[in-house]
Amino acid sequence: MATGSDAGKSAEAVLEWPKQDKKRMLHAVYRVGDLDRTIKCYTECFGMKLLRKRDVPEEKYTNAFLGYGPEDTNFALELTYNYGVDKYDIGAGFGHFAIANEDVYKLSETIKSSDCCKITREPGPVKGGSTVIAFAQDPDGYMFELIQRGPTPEPLCQVMLRVGDLDRAIMFYEKVFL
Repeated sequence: MATGSDAGKSAEAVLEWPKQDKKRMLHAVYRVGDLDRTIKCYTECFGMKLLRKRDVPEEKYTNAFLGYGPEDTNFALELTYNYGVDKYDIGAGFGHFAIANEDVYKLSETIKSSDCCKITREPGPVKGGSTVIAFAQDPDGYMFELIQRGPTPEPLCQVMLRVGDLDRAIMFYEKVFL
């Protein structure tokens, strides 16, 4: 569904925009209770790569960046572990990340056979459509939508946030990212 400034544009024009625009999201930061457990989940279940990791003992935290390609060309997840904190409240505003994959059924089986993540929605067509999706939950409770799509250079393809006023949120993001 086209909204905001895309509402009057053709599908071709909307699809052409990413080829012309050089701005992009770099990474999303969130906190985890056990960094090594989460790295294992993302690398073994989702196929991400550990891009870099740094410990900052004077500030009592460790960061790890994971993704599907180099940070200079791909979106990454920045996981932060704060010393001594093993659990966080995710809150009501965060929805999920989405990962595009050519075979969601196979990816779901990989996740089910692991001991670090779980499938919370079995693979199948989205309600009212034909796109195959599934949902997985990481050890900290963060959700990942698995979307069946053809090959893509950017598998980590969406971040879903819940907003109280959709029109206001659209105007905000259009101004920030244009």
